[in-house]
Amino acid sequence: MKRIFAILIVSGLVIALHGQAPSFKTPVYIFDGATAIDVGLYGSPFSYDWNGDNKKDLIVGQFDMGMVRFYENVGENNDPVFFGNTFLQANGATIQLPYG
Repeated sequence: MKRIFAILIVSGLVIALHGQAPSFKTPVYIFDGATAIDVGLYGSPFSYDWNGDNKKDLIVGQFDMGMVRFYENVGENNDPVFFGNTFLQANGATIQLPYG
């Protein structure tokens, strides 16, 4: 593993930083049924019990069209299962955020 060495100058003070390069693990895909979830560019996933059933659901913002997808967890917290999605709504209207 490569080591990183950097010198940081803050208000005239010289600070030497010495550490290791970051190490990344292999990504894990989250599935909707048998298909990997893909909301396009810049997806922003968040796990939260949206519907109050004590199971963490998946909320995913998407860059294209500014919509927010809701994937209900029909499994358990330690073994989530997602089948289908809907767009989040407020007062009967689909939530749409600025995008682009």
